[in-house]
Amino acid sequence: MLHQQPFTVAITDCEHENIDPERSVLEPLGVAVEWLNCRSEEDVIQQAGAADALIIQYVPITGRVLDALPRVKIVSRYGIGVDMIDALAATQRGVLVANVPDFCVEEVATQAMTFLLAFARKLVPIDHAVRDGRAIRDGTWNTVRLSKPLHRLSTQTLGIVGFGRIGRRVAVRAVACGLKVLAVDPAIEAAEMQQFGAVKVDTLEEMLPRVDYLTLHVPLMETTRHLINAERLALLRPEAIVINTARGAVIDEAALIAALEAGRLAGAGIDVYAREPIGPDHPLCHMENVLLSSHSAWYSEQSLLDVKLRTAQAVADLVAGRIPQHVVNPDVLAIEDARWRRGMGVARRV
Repeated sequence: MLHQQPFTVAITDCEHENIDPERSVLEPLGVAVEWLNCRSEEDVIQQAGAADALIIQYVPITGRVLDALPRVKIVSRYGIGVDMIDALAATQRGVLVANVPDFCVEEVATQAMTFLLAFARKLVPIDHAVRDGRAIRDGTWNTVRLSKPLHRLSTQTLGIVGFGRIGRRVAVRAVACGLKVLAVDPAIEAAEMQQFGAVKVDTLEEMLPRVDYLTLHVPLMETTRHLINAERLALLRPEAIVINTARGAVIDEAALIAALEAGRLAGAGIDVYAREPIGPDHPLCHMENVLLSSHSAWYSEQSLLDVKLRTAQAVADLVAGRIPQHVVNPDVLAIEDARWRRGMGVARRV
């Protein structure tokens, strides 16, 4: 249980080795930092009762949690996506929600391109063939038969869904590799996309039949849940590769598996899943035309330190009397008697 403190931050859950960076930001302001081990709403309610602020990674923060924790003034999330936080409920209760929307832009863009390039050169099956001897026939390399067909990237097209920070970085990398890049994002004008080498397409229905690779870079919201469904997967060519480093539920996972099993898609590179973590019994784990990673596209030593410092900094800003840089629910700022106001400027320099 947390100890009563003038201002206490509960780190509800994180997969990090330590919280030294967070302490370095918060403790000089007289803030107590507690590292909990929460895996559910109930855990948060039971363990974080004295918290004035929550720092979270994966645990869900709902209206029920915030009702049970009336002292909480801010929820700061390690990462970009906030689909595990009920931001509307937070706004209704006067609680700030903050995130770090740009800490792993480079890493995720690189992961998406790594999937693409691995498929483009069929690196994994060729590697396996070299190791088990199938790459040799009649005393010489059996390269063409094993890898056929391969195509020059300059003859292929990448489709990007979502042209925010990450989508733009992917476009720059893809153009540098010679790919033609199409993009769908109703919020971005064609001229802006063109600055990054991409051509704007108005609808998914128009873009999907034209691409060899499809990569997803949208947040998970009700409007993007199962954005890529069975009907849209059917619009892709059988040679197409689907890459998802965004959120698992952006794709209808069952429909994706069905398309892969039926040979209606050539392959998929997946970092995120409908339910996480997945185990070895998951259907995707038994498909040779699928590359998998463990929701790790965000990670580098630099991005890890960045997200730890900046997630803590959002709380530090509040107690120092400043509005955090990245507020997910800005409507809460207009609420006169909001909870977050009771945390403004309460820092005690030590």
